[in-house]
Amino acid sequence: MNSKETLLLWNKVSDCIAEEIAINEVFAKKILKVLEVNNISPKSKKRQPAKIDPFALYEQGGDKLAESLALLSIDELKDVIAANAMDSSKLAMRWSKRSRLENLIIEATQHMSSRGEAFWNS
Repeated sequence: MNSKETLLLWNKVSDCIAEEIAINEVFAKKILKVLEVNNISPKSKKRQPAKIDPFALYEQGGDKLAESLALLSIDELKDVIAANAMDSSKLAMRWSKRSRLENLIIEATQHMSSRGEAFWNS
């Protein structure tokens, strides 16, 4: 069996499961329970969209970015970090110190903004 045949077979199986979920409430609850136990819950804990664009503010000056960050809550700072992929290890999501989060955003914004400068003609 090649990958195309496997994919077609899998589509049939998933369609069958979806149909059963739609008509059988007991089956639907069992599936939901299995997904929740395995942390595949449909109720995801996604972060909110960032309230500011750190790159646009950085273009106006580092002070403007710092002032805007000072107005945000810790959760909103984490939203900015997550929305702009500034912490691939996700360690910053555990931090509770405002200064640490603000510094990460400022440093990451500076670093990401300067990428490719070597290739621009001055």
